[in-house]
Amino acid sequence: MALLEDRTAVFIVRVWCERGDGDAAITEWRGSVEHIQSGQRAFFRNLEAVLEFVRPHLEGIGIDAQQRFWERISSVLDDPPPAAPVDIPIPPADATLAGEPPAPAPAVLQARSSS
Repeated sequence: MALLEDRTAVFIVRVWCERGDGDAAITEWRGSVEHIQSGQRAFFRNLEAVLEFVRPHLEGIGIDAQQRFWERISSVLDDPPPAAPVDIPIPPADATLAGEPPAPAPAVLQARSSS
């Protein structure tokens, strides 16, 4: 277990919206990021600041923060490919009138690799 903990960094990222005062209130997104192991915290107004904060912590455990980490994250965040249309048979209307419950529609599941 110690080996896994030596190569793990845990962060809490909080994001919120602040509204200004006045009639023409301007909203601004802000946030904070906290490294759990060290207790360090930073506040930000753009996401690049998050990368700058986590980089030294990730590099400290042997992760190339600029390339490998963000490549993996972006590949997970990409939109999944559109699913193929599924045919769902609709029973004839007279089947329910005759007191027979309609036949269940077949289910089609698609598996997607996360690698």
